Amino acid sequence: MIRHVLAVLCIGAMPLAAAAAPLGCLVTPEQTAEIGTPVAGVLASVAVERGDRIHKGQVLAVISSEVERASVDVANTRARSAAEISASKASLALARQRLERTADLHRRDFVSRQALDQAEAEFKVAEQKLAQSLDQQQINAREVQIARAQLGQRQLRAPFDGVVIDRLAHPGERVEDRPLMRIASIDRLRAEVVVPAAQFGSLAEGMPAWLTPGLPGASAVPAIISLVDPVIDPASNTFRIRLSLDNTGHKVPAGVRCTVDFEQPALSDSVRPGDRRPSSGDPATGAAARPTGYQRMSAVPPAPEAGVRRASMALGGQPGPAASAAGGLALDYSLSVQPQPRSR
Repeated sequence: MIRHVLAVLCIGAMPLAAAAAPLGCLVTPEQTAEIGTPVAGVLASVAVERGDRIHKGQVLAVISSEVERASVDVANTRARSAAEISASKASLALARQRLERTADLHRRDFVSRQALDQAEAEFKVAEQKLAQSLDQQQINAREVQIARAQLGQRQLRAPFDGVVIDRLAHPGERVEDRPLMRIASIDRLRAEVVVPAAQFGSLAEGMPAWLTPGLPGASAVPAIISLVDPVIDPASNTFRIRLSLDNTGHKVPAGVRCTVDFEQPALSDSVRPGDRRPSSGDPATGAAARPTGYQRMSAVPPAPEAGVRRASMALGGQPGPAASAAGGLALDYSLSVQPQPRSR
């Protein structure tokens, strides 16, 4: 009879344990990048090493740039030069005076109309030369921007905040079409989870999840579903979801394997899975209680009296040895039988 009761309880517990099985996942950085160079050259210096923290805009490496620096200096000199503009202004002032004198002489019939036309033409040419000088100054300023952009291509900067995960080049090497280093952003992480098709429709973007890194003593951390694959893979009868995890404190390392649960663990801050606490039912001996587990995986054992009553009703008699043994059954991750003293 005890075996029959155990079999019934095991069958009832199987769907609960199967539903509570966590899903495996892999934690990856939100962003990764291979830093390369748009121009060919010799690597002059590398400012970071593997594992260094970097910030957006920080110079990571420099390629030899003596020619580009010289071009920037020349462009700056041309842009600052005002001699041509000053000369054009002086020519314009002289042409204006000549035109005014010629016009006055023409009114008093001392010069011909042809002399007046020539003075007007010289004045217009002087105006155009000044406008040309001003335009040239703007072009020189644009050339400064071009020279600085060419120099900037020789300085490789971080596109985002992150950490250097690999360094692939050293000073003195010629670089052209290969990456110099790899960086990753670890302030936010993501995890890809393969979910059975039976759960399709029950998970949506924005829903919470709890991710447990596969590290000794690691506790569950909250995450958010950021993407649900709308297509089910017919070969495996599964679909994928993506979790987004805030990792500002860098508590979770990227690249670690993990498990995901979509129901919040019922754990206090002081008790974690696997911890034990003294039993409240036996304060004298202080016997250790079973693991607390998760809220939907634990079943509260019935009181001995209730268990005896239910067993006796099932057996159709008064509480006996078998009923006393059934009253000690408890379901909490596993089944155990606590024998009760026989009645004489």
